[in-house]
Amino acid sequence: MTIPARFVRFLGAGATATALHYAALIALVSFGAPALPASAAGSVVGLLSHYFISSRWVFVRAHSERAAFVRFILVSVLAFLLNSILMWAGLAVGLHYLIAQIASTLLVMLVNYVLHANWTFMNGAMR
Repeated sequence: MTIPARFVRFLGAGATATALHYAALIALVSFGAPALPASAAGSVVGLLSHYFISSRWVFVRAHSERAAFVRFILVSVLAFLLNSILMWAGLAVGLHYLIAQIASTLLVMLVNYVLHANWTFMNGAMR
């Protein structure tokens, strides 16, 4: 598979994970949770679903499932922190929580792809 085709698959996996993230975020906010913790909880839902889809459909691992999962978690911690910082900054300047989340999602998506393609799944081995 070519890199553009793999990136399209990554976007599909990411869209699914993002939909789950946003569903959790919106549900929690609608039940009265503050936007920042709701985004954090939604992020965890999205990250776990993204690993499952990415490891089976987007990338081939050149090492063990356990090693890939540990690397994925490390990248996810970075993504979680980056998402939280960007959400905090967006909310601090008065953005609506969904606008702040969309901006955060776009940046975090790019960081995730580069790190997963070149490190998590062993230098971007392709399906």
